[in-house]
Amino acid sequence: MRVKFIAYVEEKSDGGWFIKLSDTSKNSDVVCNSLKDFQTNLEDMSAEYGNDIEVVWKKSPHLTPVNYNELETQMSKLKEEYKDEIDKINNNDSEFNPNKGD
Repeated sequence: MRVKFIAYVEEKSDGGWFIKLSDTSKNSDVVCNSLKDFQTNLEDMSAEYGNDIEVVWKKSPHLTPVNYNELETQMSKLKEEYKDEIDKINNNDSEFNPNKGD
């Protein structure tokens, strides 16, 4: 069974943004001040579940459009960087796939 993680994007008092990453099975969270922090923390926290997780994104109603767009742009760059891995996961492209007729 997948473990649910919540990634909550919030506005900082200085006008920036951060992501509060929560493991709902342990009721624990960590603050990530960049997508690199988020990536590292997500990998660390999900490893004990065999990376069988679901990430639910939420955003604060106080998040400015500028910060939302900045985060979205950074995430688009990451998606492009990991495109092959994402496609492989989404297509269940493994060595043995009974649906492929191998």
